[in-house]
Amino acid sequence: MFDRLSKTLAGIATLSLLALSMGGAALAQAPKAPAVKDQGEYDLTQAVTKEKDPVKQLELLRQWEQKYPDSDFKGQRSLTMAQVDSQIAAKGLQPGSTPADTDAAQKAAQDLADNLDKYLAPENKPAAATDDQWKQARQQLEQQSHTVLGMIAMAKKTPDGDATGEKEFRKLMEFSPGDASATYNLGSLILRERKVDRIPEGLFYIAKAIQITGPMALAAPTKTAAETYLKKAYAGYHGDENGLEEVKKVALSASFMPPDFKIESVTDIAKKQEGDAAAFAAANPDIALWRQIRGALTAADGATYFGQVKESLVPPPNGAFPMFRAKVISQPSPKELLVNVDNLAGDATLKFETALKGTIEAGTAFKFKGVVDSYNKDPYTLVFTADKEDVDGLP
Repeated sequence: MFDRLSKTLAGIATLSLLALSMGGAALAQAPKAPAVKDQGEYDLTQAVTKEKDPVKQLELLRQWEQKYPDSDFKGQRSLTMAQVDSQIAAKGLQPGSTPADTDAAQKAAQDLADNLDKYLAPENKPAAATDDQWKQARQQLEQQSHTVLGMIAMAKKTPDGDATGEKEFRKLMEFSPGDASATYNLGSLILRERKVDRIPEGLFYIAKAIQITGPMALAAPTKTAAETYLKKAYAGYHGDENGLEEVKKVALSASFMPPDFKIESVTDIAKKQEGDAAAFAAANPDIALWRQIRGALTAADGATYFGQVKESLVPPPNGAFPMFRAKVISQPSPKELLVNVDNLAGDATLKFETALKGTIEAGTAFKFKGVVDSYNKDPYTLVFTADKEDVDGLP
């Protein structure tokens, strides 16, 4: 991005630098043309054009601005200051940059952000620069300034630095919503806070960043790593990957996280399930007890539990309910019924001492209690011995 910016500005700023170097000659040939005020200003213009170090060149430009605020060349000077700021800012993010380079880059980027309206005021546009060039230069300078400020702040890895970085990346996204790097960095900073209540927000922006396409999309290796990270982070927070595709859809369609956006955490889900289970148990105490017994019998030490309940009457006398609700599945023999308490395929067998009269139709609803006789783990079936007075509702 900064390479494209340098090329755009170079063509514009060259016009300004040429004008500065020709200031004295312009005074002699055309009295009404812009001219330096005196020898001191002329010397400064020459020093600016000859200086190759951007930091020193910026110092000279500021001296000139301070000594000659109303210079005939203040428009060209402002544009040159923007160009030099851009060069210094770009150097601070290059590999091998020194702490001095980073410090200078931060100051230059902040100067750009604070003075862009002045540097690129409409009256400063050179006649040879097109409106599109001028607009593009402004957009890219604004993007560069906030990118540099955000990246430098993020690199500090401090709470204040992260807060500044988040602010800068949000600004970037406001006028450049297709900037995948800014979006990804924003999500990363939010997640780096390790605040549970902000994790959904961080995941939202990571999900958005990996879906951005075009010239400002993430590089392929970065995108692949980000996708892998998103899946792991989402599953770690939510418990699994269910719902992640819906999160991506919302993230793709919104510039910023909607106020009502939410991802349920493992804790949220557990609390909800506990609440649902408690409510279900209160409304269905017979099913709740049945599931408790089934869970214990199908566990690894189910045989031990069975030894405790064998030959016991369930549900127990004087309990929360007198009988289990059930429906007939089939009648394997005149003395047996396979019934459904909590499984449509049947999960209880009632054995009677004497044969039942006639055939009991499948689907017949009734209630029962009985003495635990035996059980099968797979398919799960609990076998009871029962007397006819232990059932209610059979014809």
